[in-house]
Parts: sequence; C-alpha cells; structure tokens
Amino acid sequence: MVKRSGVTRKVSLSVNGEDLAMLKKRAKRLHGGNVSALFADLIAEIKRREAWERALAWLGPPIQMGEEERNAIDRELLGGVTSKGARRRHVA
Repeated sequence: MVKRSGVTRKVSLSVNGEDLAMLKKRAKRLHGGNVSALFADLIAEIKRREAWERALAWLGPPIQMGEEERNAIDRELLGGVTSKGARRRHVA
C-alpha cells in the first residue's frame, strides 16, 4: 500500500490478545497483513451503516400492508396473474 503522507493519522488502540490475533489473521488473509487496510474496510462499513440509518430516518417507518394490497400491486406491476393451466401456442 502506498503511504499517503498528510492524509492519514496514527492512533493507538487497545484490544485484548484474542481480538488482535483475529484482526491480524483477517488482515493477512485480505490485505497481505496490513492491519491499517483492514481498519479502513471496517470504517467504510461503519460509514455505510450510518448512511443506511440516516436514509431510514429520512424515509420513515416501513409501510404496513396486507396480503390483498400486496397482490394488487403485484398484478399491476406484473400485468396480471396467469392461470395455472395457461399454455403457449406453438406455431408449426
């Protein structure tokens, strides 16, 4: 990984030995042992989760609808429901 002078900051982090071993193992598997790159992935995931939570807060609670309403929407979007015995005509 290319060192990005002036862009990154060094921090100190305390974790228990078992967690550190797991982090190093994952960093080795995904980033050639680069723990900083692993933390960059974790931070990106946190940013995605935060954005998702902001979107949910902006959109409001989920719409509650019954089976009948769902079926009506499906029929409108899918152009109606075909009968179980519908067959295609084959032209000879």
